[in-house]
Amino acid sequence: MNYYNENTNKIRRRKVSSNDSLSKTAKSSSKIERNVSVNNIKKEDYRKKSSRVKKKSKRFDVYKLIKPIMCISLVALILISVVGSVLTILSLKGAPKVTRELIEDNYISSQVISVDKMPSDLKNALVAIEDERFYEHKGVDIQALLRSVVHNIFSETTQGGSTIEMQISKNLLTNDEKSIKRKIRDIYNAFQMNKIMSKEEILGVYLNNVYFGKSSYGVAKASQTYFGKDVEDLSLAQCAMLVGITNNPAKYLDHREAKKRQETILYKMHELGYITDEEYKESLREEVPFKSEIE
Repeated sequence: MNYYNENTNKIRRRKVSSNDSLSKTAKSSSKIERNVSVNNIKKEDYRKKSSRVKKKSKRFDVYKLIKPIMCISLVALILISVVGSVLTILSLKGAPKVTRELIEDNYISSQVISVDKMPSDLKNALVAIEDERFYEHKGVDIQALLRSVVHNIFSETTQGGSTIEMQISKNLLTNDEKSIKRKIRDIYNAFQMNKIMSKEEILGVYLNNVYFGKSSYGVAKASQTYFGKDVEDLSLAQCAMLVGITNNPAKYLDHREAKKRQETILYKMHELGYITDEEYKESLREEVPFKSEIE
């Protein structure tokens, strides 16, 4: 008896053959997928490498551009420093040593009043409008000086950057000459003043010698000329008025112009915290006629 069934065997062979085919197809697909994945990874790596190369190339190009600029700037800075040093040495050659005696010997006013007798409002008004960082710097306000230089270069109007000490130097120790030499001397003198005098003493020197118009040098004489009273008796409004006149005595002889300047100073004092809201409002309302307008 033959147990071999040819038909059944054929069916089995077909099934085995079919399974082998599916297995091969699956392996082929898996291989293709792996190849695609590897290719994608390679492409991504290439992109990253390419991107890094481009970035390095850009950085290199920027460096090549910046390097000569930095070199030129450094050379220019060195040249400016050298020229500045030479100018400073030449400007200070023969300049007298700044001492209390030298400053006092050059006083313009014959009516000198102690700084202790000057109202705080008078000194605060001066600082607020002329040199608001007076108590912070050592004779020269670098920020104000640079601002004035930039302003004068790019504007048709001129702006000063002088501190109170530099103005004292110009009034008592140098002159009105508009030159770099004089400016350098004023800066040097301003630094020296801060080494030998207190800030209060410096304010006293300024207020005792500054010109107020009407042949009045110093606040003692100006107080009598404009208001007929002693300095210690001046009100806040009058202090601000007097300080305002020093900016341009010829212009502020006119009371209306002087009043406008006074209001600017009061506003600045209020802004910087030297006076309260109430003091500011009262001072604006206060009548401050010049003595010449009353008589």
